[in-house]
Amino acid sequence: MRTRSVTALSVLIAFDALSWAAGAVPTLHYAFTHHDLPTVAGIRLLGGPFERLGLEAFIVAGLLFVVISALKLLAAYWVWNARKDGAVLGLILLGVSTIFWYGFSLPLGPTEGVAELVLTAVAWKSLS
Repeated sequence: MRTRSVTALSVLIAFDALSWAAGAVPTLHYAFTHHDLPTVAGIRLLGGPFERLGLEAFIVAGLLFVVISALKLLAAYWVWNARKDGAVLGLILLGVSTIFWYGFSLPLGPTEGVAELVLTAVAWKSLS
């Protein structure tokens, strides 16, 4: 049986996955096409320490982040079905995502991450 905390955790993981993947793909496409990062309101999108790797490595790192974000959809699906392995996968992917939050200077990543950790702790006993 799915509880409210399990539902909330599943929705948050899915939102996390879709928001980062949907935001990164157009930026990576722009970087690949124009050989530079787009700037919106004076902010270089995905600008951060990974820029120093060079454009090719930057795009590869971005694509890895998209794949990791897509895998979070699997974790969200498993959590939706009240499976504990979904929460474990979500925690693993959350840990890996922290590298990309730093490398791309994504300030909202830690906020979502803390919320996911708290909801995972609350929902843990409801998962099988």
